[in-house]
Amino acid sequence: MTLYFRLKVKDLLTNAELLGWSIAFMEFWVFMWFFVFSPEKLEGPWDVYAAKVGASMAFCFLGLLSISAVAVSLAYYIFYASRAARYITKFTRLGPGAFVAEDFAASLMVILVVAGVMYASVVAGAYARWGIVPAVENPLGVIADLVAVGIAVYLLAYALALAVIVARKTRAISMVSFVPLILGFVAYSQLWVDMGWLTYVIPLSSVPALVMYHASGVQPPTGAYLKWLWGVKMPAADLRLAATSLVAWMAAFVAASVVLVRVSRGVAIEEITY
Repeated sequence: MTLYFRLKVKDLLTNAELLGWSIAFMEFWVFMWFFVFSPEKLEGPWDVYAAKVGASMAFCFLGLLSISAVAVSLAYYIFYASRAARYITKFTRLGPGAFVAEDFAASLMVILVVAGVMYASVVAGAYARWGIVPAVENPLGVIADLVAVGIAVYLLAYALALAVIVARKTRAISMVSFVPLILGFVAYSQLWVDMGWLTYVIPLSSVPALVMYHASGVQPPTGAYLKWLWGVKMPAADLRLAATSLVAWMAAFVAASVVLVRVSRGVAIEEITY
């Protein structure tokens, strides 16, 4: 990896807005989850089991919000990097393909770092509250889920930034960049709402089912996770369909980016009206 990769990682991990919204703000909700919305004591084996499943839910949903918040900053970075890309690839040994690959790798690393911080926070919260450590049933599965989500939100941020450039509406980046976070909150609403088949249609909404399954080892519902945790029988999620949905949306984001890159060829950002 070149200096660009290292500088991109350093710049993202020292960005005050990214750290504030994707970590500090989410740490507040981790505290609320365990010390306000959870019982003070656990009575019996069932309560301990439910608490561990609840901790998996905290990591799943709050982690998804954290990653979605990172995507807001990524959209900004990709948008403004379009100006510097032509000079970097022209006057350095970093070609266009390598530039995109390193930008993607640096972004994915930052997403995984943020997800790791959220997991450590959930473990610390569960231990501080109840003295238990919520184990991950399938660590490789959770890591694969996080990598897939990281790829998906990066591709979404990339497509959104290109769309703003092609539309020559640069001021819209401040609004368009929040689309991943809005989708993250839509997925977060599944804590209370069962969206049924829309779980497999709305981008990122199939992610909780995959992460919950690999983290807790239990068959998750299609939504209304809190009711499900309290013992209310809910329809089970189709994990194959959930994985297919995530992959399909990733492919759609790639296709959209390819089309937008071809359309934007010859549209220099300096020529776009602010």
